[in-house]
Amino acid sequence: MAKVVRIKSELKSNKNKAFWHMSFALFFTLAFFGVGAGMLFAILLGKSTLHIAFPCMFMGLALVLLALFMIAKHNYDILNAGVKGEQQTYEVLKKLPKEFTVITNPVLHNRGCVNELDFVVVGRNGVFVVESKNYRGIITGKTSAQNWKQIKHGKNKTYEKEVKNPAKQAYRQGRRMAEMFIDVGISADIFPILYFVDNRSELKITDDAEINVAIINSENDLLDYITKSKGKHIVDESESAEIIRFFKK
Repeated sequence: MAKVVRIKSELKSNKNKAFWHMSFALFFTLAFFGVGAGMLFAILLGKSTLHIAFPCMFMGLALVLLALFMIAKHNYDILNAGVKGEQQTYEVLKKLPKEFTVITNPVLHNRGCVNELDFVVVGRNGVFVVESKNYRGIITGKTSAQNWKQIKHGKNKTYEKEVKNPAKQAYRQGRRMAEMFIDVGISADIFPILYFVDNRSELKITDDAEINVAIINSENDLLDYITKSKGKHIVDESESAEIIRFFKK
């Protein structure tokens, strides 16, 4: 089993914040609706002299809060899917041989830019930057495009939405890491990987740009790619330790 260096995930922190935003919005939605409904019921029964505007105001606020709850829930669902995808990817990467080190959620500081990555795997054959995506359905697009299309088929409806091209994201991460390595004098080869966690997803990607990113949606293919890739430079123990220390800062 691979060695693991765990770093706190910003994605998990954001998911927890979104959960509490969603919970507070739901609580106050129910509270305002309950108060408004109680006032209205009392007025209709003639047990209150309040003007009808008061319960209407509370119920109107409840509708506004309900809309905020729906927005918060949508945000939470997206973040939760990302967290689940990262966890599934982590379980796969742990299966790498013991000579590999898996770094979770490393932060890349490069020439004024700060980026949290999903995973970095350090081995004697190079450094692998793994961007995981928990997408379902059919994924179509070109590697040169800004956006791809995700298509999901429901029972009675087909859902389509555009997503930012994750291959370009993985490519940028690899390029920024290469710049960082130059700045600190590290010679390791870098292999950017875009990994689709759900192997039921169907990839229809046209490679029309030389971005040098491995696009994978199989657990075995991911492990094979990492273990069998051959870099020009062998990463020795001291250089491996230096890379790991850099991301643990």
